[in-house]
Amino acid sequence: MNELTPGLELGDRFVLLRRLGRGGTAEVWLARDRNRGAPVALKVLAAPGPLRTVLAAQLARQQSLPAEQIVALHELVELDGRALLVMDYLDGGDLGQFRGRPFESWAGPIEDVVVALAAVHAAGLVHRDLKCSNVLLGADGRARLADFGLATATGAPAAGGGSPYNSSPQQLRGEPAEPADDFYAFGALLYELIAGHPPYYPEVTRERVLYEPVPPLLPLAHTPVRVRELALRLLAKSPAERPHSLDQVRGVLTAARAEDQSAGLVAAAAITASPQPAQRASGRWRWLAVAATAVAALAAVFVGLPRWTAERNAGLAEQARAEAAAQAGQQQRRAELAGEQAAARAAAIAARDDFQGAFAAQDARQAARWATESFAAARAAGEEATHRFDTGDYVGATAAWQEGNSRLASVEQERPAVLQRQLTRGAEALRAGRTAEGREAYELALAIEPEQAAARAGIERARRLEAALALADAAANDERAGRLEAALQGFRRALETDPAVPGAQAGLERIAARRTGDAYAAAMARGMVERAAGRSVSAREAFSRALELRPGSVEAQEALAGLEQGQRAAALELLAARAAAAEGDERWGEALAAWREAAALEPGLAAARDGIARATPRAELQDRIDTLTGAPERLWDARARAGARALLDAAARAAEPRQRLAAAAAELERMLAQAETPLRLRLESDGLTQVVIWRVGQFGTFSGREVELLPGRYTVVGTRNGYRDVRREVELRPGTSPGAVVIRCEEPV
Repeated sequence: MNELTPGLELGDRFVLLRRLGRGGTAEVWLARDRNRGAPVALKVLAAPGPLRTVLAAQLARQQSLPAEQIVALHELVELDGRALLVMDYLDGGDLGQFRGRPFESWAGPIEDVVVALAAVHAAGLVHRDLKCSNVLLGADGRARLADFGLATATGAPAAGGGSPYNSSPQQLRGEPAEPADDFYAFGALLYELIAGHPPYYPEVTRERVLYEPVPPLLPLAHTPVRVRELALRLLAKSPAERPHSLDQVRGVLTAARAEDQSAGLVAAAAITASPQPAQRASGRWRWLAVAATAVAALAAVFVGLPRWTAERNAGLAEQARAEAAAQAGQQQRRAELAGEQAAARAAAIAARDDFQGAFAAQDARQAARWATESFAAARAAGEEATHRFDTGDYVGATAAWQEGNSRLASVEQERPAVLQRQLTRGAEALRAGRTAEGREAYELALAIEPEQAAARAGIERARRLEAALALADAAANDERAGRLEAALQGFRRALETDPAVPGAQAGLERIAARRTGDAYAAAMARGMVERAAGRSVSAREAFSRALELRPGSVEAQEALAGLEQGQRAAALELLAARAAAAEGDERWGEALAAWREAAALEPGLAAARDGIARATPRAELQDRIDTLTGAPERLWDARARAGARALLDAAARAAEPRQRLAAAAAELERMLAQAETPLRLRLESDGLTQVVIWRVGQFGTFSGREVELLPGRYTVVGTRNGYRDVRREVELRPGTSPGAVVIRCEEPV
């Protein structure tokens, strides 16, 4: 079988002129058809047997469709062992020539595609392979659908095939053919014309189409926003989210085209044309003008032709330079537009990040429950911004996200008032015993402010109140059944669980009223016996029990008051004795504590007031002296030494008893003398290192030197150009002989 080449004759009918395209199983050639006397397109299959049935079905399907929207198929013939599908040849190219061009250049052909798809769907078919190369243009500029090799009846099982860039998720999953598959492919077609490449280009995979969002649609040339939005809606993963009819699609395209045309007419109207002078020539002069023109033309041929040629060449060169300058200007403008678009995109991303952070924070606070309208408006603004961002409208996206942020700011302003309302609602609900409502209010408050202590406490209170209410209900049942002891214990446990539980206190009062009488009298009698025997604790318990049985009993209250008064007098006597003993032993801190405890029991007690006045300065003096003697290094500071001398003067003036104070003062004076006695410190160096003792002075360079310093902590620093500084920490303690300190800079930098 001969290889297909230009000039090859197939049978005595077709002559191949040039190849138009090649696929996996067929080639398409431009050929001259001797029978028709016109050029045709031939789809040539080398092995017709297995595919003849498919081609015959394609021929039948395509011939059933309107010829004005479809590339016409004429017949299927077999010549020289090949199957030839004869179809019209359209010389206007395919739709791919419009990639990246302005919308107005392809608005007409794309509407033709919508009309053609509508005819296909009306015939009960799904094309399943809609792409730029399968949309051909005739000499009249009209677009027609081609290649129905994958077309399938609506709802029928569909085999594989088709471009991965234009196949819908349902088509990739092998689901039955539906018009929604062509809707998706039409969206991919729009995307390719707008962006200059199909979605997910250049790394398209089945998983990306099924699961990843459609990449942002960035137009290379002017395209109305509504057309970009239409492309993204058509590319929705779910068929339910795509437009439901081609009438909707065509309506969007028609409206966008009308808007562009209106804008063009307004611009054209702004251009004022130069007026043309009116020419009114009589017939008498017109023939003279014609004759003169003929003579001038003959003269130009013989005289002006060389000059005209030179001027023409110069004009062409000037035109080329102008065109080059115009192209450079266009490139510069495109670069400027690209920069503006990048800046707008960056601003949109920044606004998006601000919005998403604020939205997530309010969402975590369940703002949808307490700021429903404002939060819903913020959500809607965010969705609008996302849609505009995806269609390349970055300025609109920024404005929408900023609007969303403004809505979220109003939500934040509402938050304190809403929080307070929920806390109030929760408290009122718990007071009324409505624990479920109270918990709900406090949980919402906690969502609004996670660290809200009152909300946490309210939730815990609701939990306790539920348990307390259950105890109180059980106690009330016991009370009704006559089990007074069990009821009494139940009410008490309920109050222990939650002191404000409704009904529990009233239950105790009812039981107490029923159990007065003998129980009250027995408690009072037992209290008096215990008081007479000197057992005040037992007496108090008995009188308190009597008061529980009969609240407000004057007899029980007086008994308790008398018991309290006797105990207070005994306690005051004991405290006064303890304070006096402590003063005699100069334990002024213990004496002060005893006098203060007595004053707390009896605020008007004069002895306690005088004792506090007497013990306070002595306790403070003793404490300050003990602090210094316990930490003698404090005396290394000059201010501490001055304070110590003031303490010694105060100790000398103190009244008796003062033996312990005198001993402590003597010890302090000894330590003070040591702290003021200088010690000799030996310094050794190399005669090259500059030596400084911080807060003392500079000692220059030397080999060996002794200095006198008061006890304390010192920092000795050595410096030398070109060498690393050295530092020594020295502590001089009283009564010690410090060793020599070596300070030399020996490590080069």
